[in-house]
Amino acid sequence: MRILITGATKGIGRAIVDRFCPAAEVLHLVARQQADLEELALEVARPELKVHIHAVDLSVEHEVTALAERVVAMSNGLDVLVNNAGVYLPGQISSEPTSQLPYMMRLNVLSHYLLVRGLQPLLGRGAHVFHMASVASRKMFADKPSYSVTKHAQLALVDALRAEFRPLGIKVTTVMPGPTWSASWDGVDLPEDRLLAASDVAEQVWRAHDTPVNAVVEEVVIRPALGDLD
Repeated sequence: MRILITGATKGIGRAIVDRFCPAAEVLHLVARQQADLEELALEVARPELKVHIHAVDLSVEHEVTALAERVVAMSNGLDVLVNNAGVYLPGQISSEPTSQLPYMMRLNVLSHYLLVRGLQPLLGRGAHVFHMASVASRKMFADKPSYSVTKHAQLALVDALRAEFRPLGIKVTTVMPGPTWSASWDGVDLPEDRLLAASDVAEQVWRAHDTPVNAVVEEVVIRPALGDLD
C-alpha cells in the first residue's frame, strides 16, 4: 500500500501512521518540522518499507503545490491519501485578529483542495482519500466560530470532491471526530475517558478503509460517549 499522511507527527495523524504503517510499502510523511519527521521515520523504519519525509508548511500555497509536484515526480501511484493537517485557534469573530480566519481557511480547507488537485494523477480506481474534519463541520461551537466556519467549508469541499471522484472509482471519506486528546489539551483537568484517544480515531479510519471494493464509508462521526465539550 502506498500512503501519504499530512500532519503525520502528532495527535491523530501520528496515530494513523501507526495504524496504517504495517500495511504500507511506501509511506510519505508530511509535517512542518524536519526534526520531528526524521524521528518518526526512524521509529517506523523496516527493511521492506520506503519512507519519504516532507517538511512543508501547508498554510503556504506554493509549498503545497511544490509538495504535490515532488510526490508526483517520485511516485507511480497512491492508494491512500490522508488529509489530516489542520489547526484550531480560539476566538470570537468580532474580536479575534483579522488574520485568524484566513489562516485557518488556508490550512483547514485550501491545503486539502490544492493537495487533492495536485495528487490526482496518482489516484487511480480503488484509491481512497480521507479528509479529517470535525464534529464542528456540522455544529457551530460558540467558543470557536471561525474554526467551525472553516470546518463547514471543508465538509462542502469534500462533498464536491466525492461527487467528482465517484465515477472515477476513487473513494472519499470524511472523518469527523469529537474532542480528542492531543497537545491542545495539555494541562486540562478531565477524566481520561472524557475525550477520545487518537488511536481510537485512527482505528475508525482503518475500518473505513478496510471495506469491500464496491463499498465506501462516506462519513465517520465519532464522539466521546458523554458527548462534546460545549
